[in-house]
Amino acid sequence: MRKFFILLALIIYFAGFQSVQADELDDIILSPQAEKTEHKKDLMEHEHEVILEKPILLEPEDKQQPQKVNPYTKKALKGIIEKEYNLDSPEGMFHNQLRAEFNSGPIKDIGLQANFINTIGETIGENDADFKFNPQLINVGLKGKFRSEKEGYNLLFDLTPNMHENFFHRLVLDAWVETNRIPHHTLMFGTSRPNVGYEGGMSPYLVPFLSRSQTARNFGNIRKTGIRLKGDYKYIDYDLGGYSSDTWYTEFFPGVETDLWVNFKPFANVKDKIGNLNIGGGIEAGGRNGQDFFVTSAALRYDYKRFWLRAEFQNADGSNGSSGLTDKKRWGYNVTLAYRITKKLELLLRYDDFDPDKTKANNNTREYTAGINYFILGQTARIMLNYVFCQNMAADDSHRIILGTQFLL
Repeated sequence: MRKFFILLALIIYFAGFQSVQADELDDIILSPQAEKTEHKKDLMEHEHEVILEKPILLEPEDKQQPQKVNPYTKKALKGIIEKEYNLDSPEGMFHNQLRAEFNSGPIKDIGLQANFINTIGETIGENDADFKFNPQLINVGLKGKFRSEKEGYNLLFDLTPNMHENFFHRLVLDAWVETNRIPHHTLMFGTSRPNVGYEGGMSPYLVPFLSRSQTARNFGNIRKTGIRLKGDYKYIDYDLGGYSSDTWYTEFFPGVETDLWVNFKPFANVKDKIGNLNIGGGIEAGGRNGQDFFVTSAALRYDYKRFWLRAEFQNADGSNGSSGLTDKKRWGYNVTLAYRITKKLELLLRYDDFDPDKTKANNNTREYTAGINYFILGQTARIMLNYVFCQNMAADDSHRIILGTQFLL
């Protein structure tokens, strides 16, 4: 019986405790604001839930700030070294690291270009031995896209020391804007290097030897200002430009010049099986200060696996290239063979014959060149070694050994 009364007392105690809890909860729920709601009944049914008039907002945990990535860490530099570089399209080593992007304004991004080619060479046979260190090319510039991303720009300046020409005349190399709004085409306005011959219009960072061929050195390798349209299709591409015949900003519009280059690609659909064949040709025609000039060119290139062949012929009835304006009738041709021993090591041979004046006999200059290219990072960083034997029918023969380095930042 005693145990029964103890159990009954406990039941009454806990019942009273629950009643007090319910009364306290009711005081909270049945506030004047809660009584006005239409959900009082629902609140009473869920009396075990505590409802507050205003929710308590918890402070969010501190978000971790994104860490800035140092583009020059050991890991980043290792990625640059291990990256595969396209030998036909040179790209700066720190292309991404030296580019700034903008969220507003007409310019989307700006990239810094800094390119260097240096040579150390010895010439034997021309006025005795001559050993020289030559900063052959020091270029610095800016390039990027406008906000539309269909328009771009390029500025490139030549800071190479030059004792023979006016420094400011050759200071501006490239200064153009372009648009890609026409399918398969690029329309350019400004100063650029026109395609006067295959190698004469080639970027210096892609030339396989440390010197261009003799025709390229005389007829091409020049900058001019004008309008240029470049088209690129599967089986054909072309480059048509109308320019002022001025070169290196030495005169103001001394005449008009038209340059055209057309390249056919007959194996474009089967090049992976039988190799890539390009057959090209072009003309340069115009006048400068009353003197006309006309240059015709034809070129062939064939690539198959590790082997490539290039041949070019050019004939000039007057020319307006890097050797200056002249009315001389000149011609020349060259053939180059190359074989890639490994992905990094390439061997080259070239035969180059040039007649500087067709009105004179026995004055041809023949150059026999052997070269080694070692691609550290493709065209971005390479070492070049050339041996050149020059057979000059009108002067003494000579030999040249040249070691060069190329770095594109």
